[in-house]
Order: sequence, then C-alpha cells, then structure tokens
Amino acid sequence: MGREDNNRDEPPAPDRKTLQLCRQIERALTFALSESASDLLLDLQLEGVIPLQGAGHLLVRVSTRHDKAIEVLQALQADAPRLRTAAAEAITRRKAPELSFQIVQPGE
Repeated sequence: MGREDNNRDEPPAPDRKTLQLCRQIERALTFALSESASDLLLDLQLEGVIPLQGAGHLLVRVSTRHDKAIEVLQALQADAPRLRTAAAEAITRRKAPELSFQIVQPGE
C-alpha cells in the first residue's frame, strides 16, 4: 500500500535549478530596469522572481512608490521584450522564460 498524497492541489516545490534560474533572472532584471528609459520603471524595486509553471514562466514581483500601479504595469508590459532579452542573455538556456509582472507592497 502506498502513502496517500494529501497535497494534490499544491504545485510541487521548485527544484534547485529553477530557484537558481530565478536568482539569475532577478539579477539581470535589476540591472535592466536600472537602464530603463521610463521614469516609472526606474523607481521600481525588484522584490523577487518566482516560478509560475516551472522554469518556463516566471512571475516578477516589483514594488513602487507611485500610486499609479496600472501605469507601471503598462510600462512593464511595453518594456517586456527588452526585459526578456536581458534575461535571456544572462542565462544559458535554449528558450527564455515567459515573464509576468505583479506589483506588491514594498517588502512583501
């Protein structure tokens, strides 16, 4: 008899390689955001990068001092191709992960 899995609804914890990838992407995006042409993006603080669907789709969590969360998200979406390119250049993978963005409260 096998042991019953009580955590079927929870995704598996990310493995070491995926967490390493998240740290590499975080460093690359921190640098890329500091070179942004948008004042809204220059003021962002990167809070973390976490896997959404394994290593193929990552959630980039940022905080801002601005009250304009929608404008910040629009600026991030507009700059997403450049940010994804910066991420791809920082890693050694055949395919760069998709990036999604989330605005959180500072320190979350």
